[in-house]
Order: sequence, then C-alpha cells, then structure tokens
Amino acid sequence: MTNKNTPIGILGAGITGLSIAYGLHKKGIPVTVYEKSNQVGGAIKTIQEDGWLVEEGPNTLMVKSEQLWKLLDELDLQNQIIEANTKAKRRFIVKDSQPVALPSSISALLRTSLLTTGAKVRLLKEPFISPSQDDDETIARFISRRLGQEPLNYGINPFVSGVYAGDPAKLSIRHTFSSLWEMEQTHGSLLKGIIKKKKQPDTIKRKLLSFKDGNQTLPRSLASVLPNIKTSCEITSANQRDAVWQLNGREEGTPMQAEHDIIIPTLPAYQLASIFDDSSFTPLSDIPYAPLSIVALGFKKEQIHHPLDGFGMLIPEVEPFQTLGVLFSSTLFSDRAPENHHLLTCFIGGARYPHLAQKSKAELLKYLLPELDQLLGIEGNPVFTHHTFWPKAIPQYNVGYEQYLSAIKNLEKKSPGLFINGNFRGGVSVPDCIFSGLDTANKVADYLK
Repeated sequence: MTNKNTPIGILGAGITGLSIAYGLHKKGIPVTVYEKSNQVGGAIKTIQEDGWLVEEGPNTLMVKSEQLWKLLDELDLQNQIIEANTKAKRRFIVKDSQPVALPSSISALLRTSLLTTGAKVRLLKEPFISPSQDDDETIARFISRRLGQEPLNYGINPFVSGVYAGDPAKLSIRHTFSSLWEMEQTHGSLLKGIIKKKKQPDTIKRKLLSFKDGNQTLPRSLASVLPNIKTSCEITSANQRDAVWQLNGREEGTPMQAEHDIIIPTLPAYQLASIFDDSSFTPLSDIPYAPLSIVALGFKKEQIHHPLDGFGMLIPEVEPFQTLGVLFSSTLFSDRAPENHHLLTCFIGGARYPHLAQKSKAELLKYLLPELDQLLGIEGNPVFTHHTFWPKAIPQYNVGYEQYLSAIKNLEKKSPGLFINGNFRGGVSVPDCIFSGLDTANKVADYLK
C-alpha cells in the first residue's frame, strides 16, 4: 500500500538524520524517518554490561557553541550530562615507547621531550614561511612545510589517527582542518592567525562531556520528541516520478511503499547508488572509508601500574606499535567501570593498518596486550572485553575530495526535492553532523516556502 503521510522522508536515523528531523519538527514541518536497524543513533551506540559502560562509536561530545548548548537545554538533558574529569586535559603521545604528556603551554612546549631542540627552533621560522599557492594539499605536506617534520610525526600524525583514523599523507588540509588552511590563506601564518584569534573575545562555555547512560542518550532524546520514526524499516529503492519521490522497502519484513515531496538521504555514501536509480550516484561509492576495530578492555586497578591520569594516549606511526591509540575511559568519565576497576578503549586499524581492523577479538588481543603491557605496565589478562568492528568507519576527506562535493551539488540541482547529507559532507564529528543537519533543515524549510 502506498501512502503520502508527510511531505518529507529522511533515510537514516543517525545523528545527522535525527538533527534534520528535529530542526524541521520545531518548524512544524511533518517528517517521516526511516531506519534500517531496530534502534536510532547510527554509529553512536552504548553498551552496558555488568557495571561496564562501553561506547561502540564516539566516546565524547565537545560542546563549544551556543547552538549545541541550546539543543541540550531543549532536550532537557542538563541533568543527564557528565563532564569529563579535569585530568582529561592531560593527554599523552607515545615517544620512544613511553607515554609523554602533550605540552599545554608555551613553557611546557619549550621543556617537552616530544620535540628535539632543533625542531623547537624550527618552529620559530613559521611566521616567515610564504603561504601555499595550491588549491589544496595534504595535511602532511602542509604541516611539514609550515612547522617541520617532528611536529608532524609527534603531533599531527597521531591526532589525525585519533580523529579520522586516517593518513595525513592523503587527507586534505582544506577539508579536514579548514581553520588552519584559512589561517594561512588569511594571515599568511598560523602563529599570526592564532594571535589574531586570541584577541577576539570568546564568551562561549566549552566542555567535553558525555551522559550518565552514555552517548546514545543524545540520539534517543532527539528521537523521543519526533512523532514518526520507523525503525526496522529498510528503504531499498527511491525514484522520482512527476515531482514525487516514491520509496520502496520492507518494514519489519513486510513490503512497504511511501511517497514524499522531498527526501533526504543521510546514509553512508557507498549505500546511495544501490537505492537510487541514477548512475550519477555511482561516483559517491568511490569515497574511501577507513575500517576500524574498537576493543574495550577492563582490568582490576592493581593490574595497571600507570596512573592513567589523563584523557588517553595516541601512538604516532613512527613508533613500533600496531595500536592507534587508547582512551582511559574510566578516568575520562565516572561510572564507566565497576568499583576498583579500569576501562580502556583501544583503537586498531584505520588507514594506517586496515588489514588489522578486520581481525577477530582473539587475534587483536595478541597485538594489544603486549603493547599495553609495554606502554602502561599492565599485568595479566583483562577481566572484561568487548569488540566492535566497523568495516567502513569514517569517510576519508582526501585531497581531491572537492570532486565528490561537486557531484553531490549536481545531483541536488538536477533532482528537485533531493537533499543529501551525512558525515561524508559536513564533517565527521558529532557536533559537525548536528550543525550540518540543522542547517539542512533550514534549507529545506526555505525550499518549501
């Protein structure tokens, strides 16, 4: 049976799709959200088991905008928020097989062992280096050109693995760290740009946070105020006929059809070509994604000799380890582990070691446990383990990514009532997806006018 119950259909109930739906709902515009799985949140998934709280996707939410604070207020989440431990300001980078605290001030930078004296002197040249004339360049080239090789190796390289699970020798500086790109283009120097920015008043409260019951609280709260979300409902095809979008799929195993004036796919880019009967979607299947395994490990406190007094540690590619990084989850937020226990969240694979990401939990432990013992002084086996494998975890905004963004714009231009969104377009972080979603809601509302 075909029904036209709302003017807008959104494919996917991840954070982007829910944010679009919420923005339109606030404007009084009816929306139907279709979600293949039996729950909302997409990659934001929280598991609770025997006193352990594990995030299978994003572990934190960085709030540094009035818009996001307002959203949390509107969802009445203030009593659910838990702020990161003050120790989380301390972050470690592995250097010479030892975790070294990342410098948090100029004086600490001068003393840090992460950089040699020569590398610190090299930083002084940054304001005198001419801006690039290229339209884009890799993160690796940009940082080594402006700051030198050591800051790339022991600063940016591990950070890129932590955020994108990506390769700085391939990722675009313009599409990943656009603020750095713009600083060079506008001020001719990163240092000059930073000084200029510090002179501007900043009254926005900045907090790193999560929620008492984990990060899935956020998408569930968004979903709770939306009247028409269909879970266990997979859309298998979408075609436009006479300015109306016709959807076909299965809802809890039963064939279903629906019609909408507007559809907004927020699915991963590689899924779109199989749904839309249009060869123009095919190039989006070429957007690269990095695979990632996330392994949560629980230990008794006496098993770990490192104080775990920080956010976690990131491991540069130049160091002799397979692990990309480790979050000190039970230090970061309270109630992540039973009493007298620690929870560590380990990341392996990514663009650096894609072949490792797909290994089983047992195989991954053979890599992880000896490395954790060497880096953190861990004795014995974990008392708790949980493994999540994401075959295509994070889209890679490599140099040349503009071709995909242009393809998306062309698709929207030739197909009235089509708005494409997702973390392959507006940024990969949770705040990026929320802002992109709310922005799309505004564009759709303007289109309807």
